[in-house]
Amino acid sequence: MRLEELEKQQGNSIVIEWKSFLLRPQPESRTLQEFTEYTKSWERPAGLEPRAEFITPWSGESPPPSHSLPAAIASKTAATFGQETWQRYHRNLLKAYFIENRDISSSDELLKIADESEIDKAAFEGVQTTNGETFKKQVFDEYNEALQNGVNGVPAVVIDNRFLISGAVEVEQYQKALDHYREIREKEGKK
Repeated sequence: MRLEELEKQQGNSIVIEWKSFLLRPQPESRTLQEFTEYTKSWERPAGLEPRAEFITPWSGESPPPSHSLPAAIASKTAATFGQETWQRYHRNLLKAYFIENRDISSSDELLKIADESEIDKAAFEGVQTTNGETFKKQVFDEYNEALQNGVNGVPAVVIDNRFLISGAVEVEQYQKALDHYREIREKEGKK
């Protein structure tokens, strides 16, 4: 949300490239009770971003997601249908997880989200089946790149593949950081 606002304010002077970061790269077995307890930690980020919606703690009957990889691969799949379609899928994926408390590691749920995002389910499945291993490699490459850049959680923004902003910050802080790093780049260019 804040990055969308920043992108609108900055126009063509910035390019925001979303990359995968796996909070849980491998499947983990957790009880619903354990996961529900964990989701109480969402209260802090929810309080920092008034436009974000979170249901905390986790409620409903859905089991907790087992890991992050299926959703990351599904996101790569959605991106093949175009930027606007990916944005719809991305928003719906976040809504499914944080608001509707759905298991976004479930292939059935990920297909439902594709349908909710106006992506033909058969086409989505076909792209994912054909490209799944490639997408998995891309996800892990991006995850490893993030780790090398010092990222250890989300949200995180890396400017020019060198400067890390970790945690939820206001749009104004992003703007100040961009101005600062543009000055650094300009000084480096004059040397």
